[in-house]
Amino acid sequence: MEIFAEALRVEMARAMGTSHGIMVKSHSRPANPIEVTPGVIAADKWAGLIVDRGSAAADHWKDRTLHPSADPIKAGIAAEKKFQDRMTVALKTEARKKGLEKTNLSEYGEDVDATPATAYADGLKNKTKKIGRKIARLQPLVEALRAAIAAMPQDTDAQRESKMRAARRGMILVGQAMKGIVTAETIAAEVKKLTTGA
Repeated sequence: MEIFAEALRVEMARAMGTSHGIMVKSHSRPANPIEVTPGVIAADKWAGLIVDRGSAAADHWKDRTLHPSADPIKAGIAAEKKFQDRMTVALKTEARKKGLEKTNLSEYGEDVDATPATAYADGLKNKTKKIGRKIARLQPLVEALRAAIAAMPQDTDAQRESKMRAARRGMILVGQAMKGIVTAETIAAEVKKLTTGA
């Protein structure tokens, strides 16, 4: 065994220069870079990772949004019962109120201040077609309501009061129609009832 050990020592010396070189190199290794740090990473570092990684994945987000694995509209409709259940729990536990109580006006201001004014304009421009479709549905409803209310008499206080009530009720109905809660036909019938008493 001593012969083999000596042979190994000689061969290692040749490979690394000398037996002295073996000793030098074996004792000059860099310090272990691993540092055990038990516990969760610092909050600021964690938050930074979320922002950095999320920002870096912006293109991936858009690609996945444009290529969903399922129709998100149909999935949303199918999940109506689940939504109702969660809303019921949220109402019972006052989740919305408690969430608002955890923030303050200063934090709200920080978010707004950090957002460039162009973000608002860009958001509107990006939704130009959607806004156009909604207004195209809204305009005739409002016009029908306006025409009906304009035709109402306003000679007495009672008539003027009825006119104001009809306008308010009519706009509520228009809002419901835009959300799909009532139909345009329902609005027409309600407006007729409000404006003529029939």
